[in-house]
Amino acid sequence: MDLAVVSTAGRAPLESYELHHLLDEPLYVAVPVGHPLAGHEGPVPPGRFADADRISGGPRPEGTHLDAAVRQGFSPRVAHVVGEWTAKQGYVAAGLGITLVPALAAASVRPDLALLGVLDEGAPARAAYAATLRGRSLTPAASAFLDAVREATAKIPA
Repeated sequence: MDLAVVSTAGRAPLESYELHHLLDEPLYVAVPVGHPLAGHEGPVPPGRFADADRISGGPRPEGTHLDAAVRQGFSPRVAHVVGEWTAKQGYVAAGLGITLVPALAAASVRPDLALLGVLDEGAPARAAYAATLRGRSLTPAASAFLDAVREATAKIPA
C-alpha cells in the first residue's frame, strides 16, 4: 500500500508515517430526536454530556475523538464499543447512548437522530491526512492520487 487516508484526534501513534494534511473538520454529537437537547441551537460544550453513556469505536477516550471531553476534565463513560458506523447510529436511535459524528459524515445520519455541534476550544476535533511510509518515495501513481485527494478536499467547505 502506497497511501492511506486516515484521521486522528491528535494522539494516534502515527510516527512511522509522513502525514500530508488534507482537512480539519468539526464533530457533532448524535442524539435521538426525542432527546431534550435535540432542538438546541448552537454548539454544546462537551461537559453537557458528562453523564451520558457513549457509543465509541474503542473502550478508552484518550487519543480518540473523545479527547474534547478529556480536555474538559472528565473521562467519558464508554458504555458500548461498536466499530460499525451504522450500528452506532442504531444504538443512539435506541436510546443506548450518544456518539460523535464527523462533519463529513453528517449528511448520512439516520433521520431519527439529531446532530448537535460540539463547542471545543482545543485543537480541531478531527484532522484528516494522507499517510505514507516515512522515508519512502511515492510512486508516480501514488503522487498523482495524493494530488487528486488534495484537490478534492480543497473543494470541501470549511
